[in-house]
Amino acid sequence: MGSTLMAQILPFVRHCKVFGPDATLAMGKAYDKAIGTIHPDAESQFVVRELIAKRIIGIAQKGVVERDQLCTSAAQTTILFGISALGRA
Repeated sequence: MGSTLMAQILPFVRHCKVFGPDATLAMGKAYDKAIGTIHPDAESQFVVRELIAKRIIGIAQKGVVERDQLCTSAAQTTILFGISALGRA
């Protein structure tokens, strides 16, 4: 399932500046990890996945291409929108 999730970020990346293979891989892994932090009810919503993808891409465009930093930024966005599963039982 992980490779399927990672592939979901690609349509958003294609509309942005060119990223190298290492950055693209880090972005995909960050996307997978960030998707894992959201509430299961929100996981299937396209708008949520798009929000996470665009947040990761925006941070990567600023030069941050480390997977954990990208994921943390995306996870913070999900917390702001109340769709994070972090801290829930």
